[in-house]
Amino acid sequence: MIRSNRPYGLVSLVAALFIATLAHPLPVRAETGVTSEAIVFGQSACFTGPNRNLGLYYRAGILSAFEELNRAGGINGRTLRLLSLDDGYEPEQAAANAERFAEENDVFAVIGGVGTPTARRIAPVLRSAGIPFVGPFTGADFLRNFDRFPNVVNLRAAYLDEVVTMVDYIVNDLGKNRFGVIYQDDAFGRSVLRNYQTALEAHDLPILAKTAHSRNTHAVHAGLFMISKADLDAILIVGSYAANSEIINLSHSLGHDYIVANLSFVLSQELKKLVENRSEKILVTEVIPDPNSNSSRIARRFRNALRPEYGQTESVATLVNEVAFEGYILGRFVIDVLERMGGELTREHFLRVALSPESVMLDDWQLEFAPGTNAGSTFIRLTNLGE
Repeated sequence: MIRSNRPYGLVSLVAALFIATLAHPLPVRAETGVTSEAIVFGQSACFTGPNRNLGLYYRAGILSAFEELNRAGGINGRTLRLLSLDDGYEPEQAAANAERFAEENDVFAVIGGVGTPTARRIAPVLRSAGIPFVGPFTGADFLRNFDRFPNVVNLRAAYLDEVVTMVDYIVNDLGKNRFGVIYQDDAFGRSVLRNYQTALEAHDLPILAKTAHSRNTHAVHAGLFMISKADLDAILIVGSYAANSEIINLSHSLGHDYIVANLSFVLSQELKKLVENRSEKILVTEVIPDPNSNSSRIARRFRNALRPEYGQTESVATLVNEVAFEGYILGRFVIDVLERMGGELTREHFLRVALSPESVMLDDWQLEFAPGTNAGSTFIRLTNLGE
């Protein structure tokens, strides 16, 4: 179910996916969030506001994997359930949700958070409470500090990986060298800005123009006007699909011919809907395979697992996107860890198994955690909106 603790924009309660227990569970050492009938996971993500589809689609993918397992009998007869709280992509509400999970202590782990500024507030609260935080939808560097956050399990590539891939392509393949940036002025934007500087320094190039805008705002036009005098070849826009699409559309209407780089957080399916003139010059990095691929076994299984009610949409086709697919991979990973845990269902054992160094194969998708690290993938796929 989705719950909102926010004093505004309350989300209607959505029926949780509770499937009847099909077998008696085996005796186990049980952790909080584990009952004889279910294993309960928490989630804090945006289900309202301009970026709500990031949370809704991520949740839909997780539920697709959970329900696929539940129909087959669960984990030793226990179904997997997801308690989702709305944070609206606002750090203060995300922190309140994390504190609720810690105080109520009724979830086994927290999974599927969305965004860097919210993760920055969630991760320390869960660390103090000893609660695993798995699969945050962000590539921020600070979450990859295993010594600082041993409770965090990252399943996606880092933003540094995305930015380096993007810059290398623009410089080496397109022959461009005049770079600017428009970034979201918060932990997300500032983190990627540092990554961008690092990637450009490797080519002995500076950022020639930069400007910032607030999170969850549509007031993004001024930034484009501010950098337009710098005679740029390429701009990196660090933000969500709502803000990025407005900047791209304004840039086109003003006659600019920039190469426009976007990171995976942008939700490319939504960006395509909002951009008025799609072009091969509008680049997007992705951190998972193409969800429409017929050659990828996990992509085919993902599409077969989808149900429209998971994303509260009218059609399954709407859910075939990178964010829902990443949520499905997260759900499948959680299931794989639980199956490898055997009878010791404790949070500490979950983290040991999740971060163990052996390779994990989810159909044909591989995750591998090097010893002493908490990040399982460096996969990057470069796409464009002209495809």
